[in-house]
Amino acid sequence: MTPTRRTAVAAVALAAVGAGTALALAPAAGADEDLRLTTTATASTDLDLGVPGPGPGDTQVFLDEVRRDGRLVGGMTGSCTVALSTEERLVAACTATLLFDDGSSIATQGAGDEDPQVGPTEFRWAVTGGTGRYAGAEGEFVGTFVPGTDTVEVVVRLR
Repeated sequence: MTPTRRTAVAAVALAAVGAGTALALAPAAGADEDLRLTTTATASTDLDLGVPGPGPGDTQVFLDEVRRDGRLVGGMTGSCTVALSTEERLVAACTATLLFDDGSSIATQGAGDEDPQVGPTEFRWAVTGGTGRYAGAEGEFVGTFVPGTDTVEVVVRLR
C-alpha cells in the first residue's frame, strides 16, 4: 500500500508537540459534538508479508500530522492489515490513535473496503475510547480522502 492508496487506515498518528496549546486549538468536543480535523501523512512503512506483492497479512504502519483550523494540534499513529486483496477489492482492518498536545488521546478501530483501481475515498470507524479530556469517549471517526494527496478530512463524532 502506498500512502495515497492506504485504506481507511490513513489518518491516524498524532505526535505530541508543545504542551498546553491543544486546549485552545482543539477544545474537547462534548457529547454529540463534532471535532473537525485534517490529517496529513508524514511517515509510513509497508510490510510485505507472505507471498511477494499485495496480499493478506500485508501491513502498513503510519504516522500523520493532525491539524485543526490549520494549526498543528497533535499526531496520529496506527496500522492497517490487509485481509483481502484482489483486482476488484482491497479490505483491511485498521487501528489508530490520535494523540493531542496535552497528552489526551482518542482510540479508533475499523475496516477499509475499497476498489484498488480507484483507491480509498472515505471510511467510517468506531471511536473505542480515549484518555485525558476524552476519557470514556465513544462515537464515530469518519474520514474523507482528498484526491491526489496524502490528506484526509476527518470528523470525530463523539456521543
